[in-house]
Amino acid sequence: MCSKNQSANTLPDDLVAEAWVFVRVIDNFGDVGVGWRLSCLLAEYFCLRVRLWIDDVKALNKLVPEREGYLPHVLVEVWQDEQLMQRQLAEANDPVLVIETFGCTLPDAVRARMSRCQPLWLNWEYLTAEDWALDLHAMPSLQADGLKKYFWFMGMDAASGGLLREKDYLTKRAVFRQQPQLQQAFRQQYGLPEQHEGQLWLIFAYASVCWPQWLAMWQQGGTPVTLWLAGGQVVESLRAASIVPTDALREDGAIYELDNVTLVRIPFVPQAAFDQLLWLADAAIVRGEDSFVRALWAGLPFFWHIYRQNENAHMQKLHAFWAKATTGWPVELQRAFMALSDDLNGAGKLDELSRVVVWHNLCGNWQSWVKAAARWSEMLHAQDNALEKLARFCHLPLK
Repeated sequence: MCSKNQSANTLPDDLVAEAWVFVRVIDNFGDVGVGWRLSCLLAEYFCLRVRLWIDDVKALNKLVPEREGYLPHVLVEVWQDEQLMQRQLAEANDPVLVIETFGCTLPDAVRARMSRCQPLWLNWEYLTAEDWALDLHAMPSLQADGLKKYFWFMGMDAASGGLLREKDYLTKRAVFRQQPQLQQAFRQQYGLPEQHEGQLWLIFAYASVCWPQWLAMWQQGGTPVTLWLAGGQVVESLRAASIVPTDALREDGAIYELDNVTLVRIPFVPQAAFDQLLWLADAAIVRGEDSFVRALWAGLPFFWHIYRQNENAHMQKLHAFWAKATTGWPVELQRAFMALSDDLNGAGKLDELSRVVVWHNLCGNWQSWVKAAARWSEMLHAQDNALEKLARFCHLPLK
């Protein structure tokens, strides 16, 4: 354990051990979200200064506005070109840990530095519940230069690389849910409506032709529903289909009502505030890896609008997760949920009538869904998280 007078913040700069994290942005906020959260948790759990190299700092600044949430022991470096990299490396201490996220290729200058100081090298892979990942997790790959790269697969199984979670997550969630004044202050801070009609759904999803169809499903469902629309892609999909007027839902806080469905465009919140949005909602539709994991921790009913991959590879990942997460669900609930999950993600398309029938079946089993989601979340919370598993693997001292 680090003593109070031997932390990454108080040691002289030339004695501070470092971890380096490299991120190339593909799915904008998904890659950035995981890379930033991983960097923060490395600094939170270990006696390390973390140096995050990222090729799209603008995307990071969207999640962490004006660097207001940057930690003093997390340094952000612009991953740009070889010349800049050489200057950055000259100012950096030797790393004890190097993480390339999602198979991004490390610069030659970094590989040369690693050959001299021999850090632990991890390829931090995309989250998956597929069984093959358990066989490859933490396996070494010998490189031509003599370095070893280990593959780290996050997942839901005890034998996987775990999930990213803060030490105080459960405490913060409980305090927020138990104190209406905190909820009210959060709503006011981000201009969120103080009241809502019916079920409150948080929707942070990709553009899709499914949204006009799902809106029709909610309308024909007959009960009030309020949709908090985060980001602009769902709104743009509805506007492209002429479901909402061109001048509607243009500004944050704008509201548009269609029969029993209330659409609310909410502001893009920093990553640190996304948990509170989930804690306010009755259910959610989330996208990307970081938002998906936060929905798991929140323990509420949700759908995953997964990032599309070539040859429908994403459907294997989606089905692998839900096959495990829905084990033990009542049969009617499981069938209704899987039908809508596939419909949302472009597989097993439902017609309009079938979609409404399935939605009614899901609503008829609502309390079972709420309890099942909470149980699955509790099971995951009981497991060691990714940082605790990493500590055992690499023998780094915990704070």
